[in-house]
Amino acid sequence: PPSNRSTGPSSFAARPGPNLMQRPSLSRFSAKPVTPSGSTLTTFGEKNNNRSYQLDGSSTTSSSEERAVGQPLSLTHQKAVSLAEAGTMVTFDSMHKLAFILVGTLIMCYCAVSPRTLPLVEYNIKFKENLRVASLLFIGPMLTLLALFDTEQNDVNSVIGSFYTSFTVGYTLVFLAEILVTTFLRLGVFAIWEPTIFDLAPKIPVPVLPWVLRENKYRPKRITLFVADFATSCIACPIIEEYIKLKIVQLTVRLPRNFKLVKKKVGRRGKKKWVREKMVRGPGEPDITKVNIYITHMFAASLGLKLCDSIRRVLMYTKRGDMDRGFYALLRGIFPIHELCGTMTALSLAKRDVLGVTMPTWKMLAPAVFIHGMANFRGMKPIFKWNSSTPWSEMQLSPWNAADDSTFPQILSKSVTKLMWLTILGRVLGYCVKNYYLIGRQAIKRTTTYAGKHAAFKAGLAADEILKTTKDKK
Repeated sequence: PPSNRSTGPSSFAARPGPNLMQRPSLSRFSAKPVTPSGSTLTTFGEKNNNRSYQLDGSSTTSSSEERAVGQPLSLTHQKAVSLAEAGTMVTFDSMHKLAFILVGTLIMCYCAVSPRTLPLVEYNIKFKENLRVASLLFIGPMLTLLALFDTEQNDVNSVIGSFYTSFTVGYTLVFLAEILVTTFLRLGVFAIWEPTIFDLAPKIPVPVLPWVLRENKYRPKRITLFVADFATSCIACPIIEEYIKLKIVQLTVRLPRNFKLVKKKVGRRGKKKWVREKMVRGPGEPDITKVNIYITHMFAASLGLKLCDSIRRVLMYTKRGDMDRGFYALLRGIFPIHELCGTMTALSLAKRDVLGVTMPTWKMLAPAVFIHGMANFRGMKPIFKWNSSTPWSEMQLSPWNAADDSTFPQILSKSVTKLMWLTILGRVLGYCVKNYYLIGRQAIKRTTTYAGKHAAFKAGLAADEILKTTKDKK
């Protein structure tokens, strides 16, 4: 009561009060102040992340992302929980990259107007038509990428970076590499099957010789042309494109992994070899059990090469007799060879780095190179071939309104071959979906059933491969 309150100096000094100069007591390893009752304080930001830190320094996290060991709480990278939230996390650098691609596409659409001598009004109408046709290319790939994108595992800015690097630097490197390799391969084939071509060497430089035979009215033999084209289009170019896609992903993003490559002494002689060892993790840091980040980044790198090449080819499909341009652009964007091949490479990379399966680079690329080579053999053009006289043949299709004088048996035979190719692509898609979930289950089994038993886990994988091979033979 107010009547019993003492306001004298002696009573004020006798009553203990808070010391404003004294700091709150902290635990030695705790990141939080401690109340006199021993409980930990929770800030608003940590409530938002559902984190609570104990007095011994341990933490319990209910959010989707674990805090990195030894990393300050303020520097922890926050993952998006939805596509809408991921869209808000796009940085200015990523927006700059996307704007660069957009401006480049606009310039190509403007320069692709044919004929160039049109009046300004008609020229702008053709420019807008080119822009509309080029935009149809992005519908199928972007919808597929959004369906594949997992916000808990992927950073939208790193995915944009992989796409941008592949669209710009990757496409340029592939084009130059294919030109150089094709020149050497054609010269080698000419030296074996048709050495008389080199009689033009005093007049024409040897490196330019394979590219100017038609201008000099020289017609090589059919076997020479077939071998040279098969070696370049079906073998060399698929290897170059798939290898550069793999390197773009490895250089633009640091993929999470369970095993790393180290050089150790192996055998009695102590010869040093590169072997894969399990990565040492900090306390409470879990192993990688999900591989969506591998698929997403390889998919983005594949789209970069595909869309840059497809934009160029669609904008060259502008002759007066070219029909169904919009339908052609839409189907070319959906045609999934680059995406399927990139996914197969990503699955092999995940087997090596997540499951610890010994797999050299050539073995990782072999399935993708084989499917890519088959597609090129069926009519798909490699990147270095600038133009195509029959662009619809690359997708094994034809325009709706094209005149066709084929008889019914001829139409049936064409349909059977196209149906077989479609069946192969369907089986490749099934292989990718099946192995995507299979690798995830094996990664979880490795951390649960085979925890600390890597040799037993590898033996189980080998047994599964043997059973699979035996089943396929039967």
